[in-house]
Amino acid sequence: MQFSQLIILAACIISGIIYQKVVPEPKKNWREEIEADIQQLEKQLKSAPDEEKSWIQDQFKQNQQYLDKNVNPNAKSNWHYMNSVVTGINSLVTLFAVIVCSANVSAEFSDGTIKQLLIRPHKRWAILLAKYFAVIIYSLLLVLTLIVSGYLVGLILFGSGDFHAKIIEPSIAGQKEVIVGTQFFLKMLYYLPGLFIIMTISFMLSTLFKNQALAVGIGIFVLFFSTTLGGYNVVLAEKYEWVKFLIFPHLDLTIYALQDKILQDITLPESLGILTVYYVVFIIITFVFFEKRDISI
Repeated sequence: MQFSQLIILAACIISGIIYQKVVPEPKKNWREEIEADIQQLEKQLKSAPDEEKSWIQDQFKQNQQYLDKNVNPNAKSNWHYMNSVVTGINSLVTLFAVIVCSANVSAEFSDGTIKQLLIRPHKRWAILLAKYFAVIIYSLLLVLTLIVSGYLVGLILFGSGDFHAKIIEPSIAGQKEVIVGTQFFLKMLYYLPGLFIIMTISFMLSTLFKNQALAVGIGIFVLFFSTTLGGYNVVLAEKYEWVKFLIFPHLDLTIYALQDKILQDITLPESLGILTVYYVVFIIITFVFFEKRDISI
């Protein structure tokens, strides 16, 4: 097993143990406890200052929804663990994919092995395409490792659980009732386009720079820069229409597992269309540059 896969497995184990310790065990009388909380919130609302009333009302509505939908907020199973915790570990998958993709071609230049590749009786584009497919397979194997590791760790720590258990998750549009197992796989599915684009950007950087360390460093910078910009894009999109067409707001599509629109009016097909345009541009740059590049060491 590769080092990156071992790290992902270790992250699942550590996060599973923490989740087991932090999240309280579900109680049979959870409805009575929530009803008592609602009564307490009603009393607090009468005497609370204005700046706290909004928060108390939100808590009241949330608790009432738990009762109305018959959803235990403290339910704990392998599927709850995977939906709440394992989906967050996908950032490790992205990081490893960026490192490997950024170094894929640039390492050949740094090590001086690029000439041995290109003197073979194959077209340059075919060689580059083979390396591109290799990093795609590597990234997908990391995703598979995350899913399998998360499921096995959750199975050992929390039991099989109920795939069809109902949960309520918060979103900008409000509380949303979903099926916990379906929600997990939906988040992982929506995670793949962003991973694919970031991986392609890293691979492009690998062809643009001969220095492996520089390519990897820029690739990691792009990854964290795109993550940091996420919150600012929402604010800027309210003022500037063109922000919606930048790539950064669309790199994390997992938000569509909770709501139908982002940035006020952008839907999933539109986000996928924007990412497709960027993808085509990145691929053209990658292959055209590599075809014309001087391979002298």
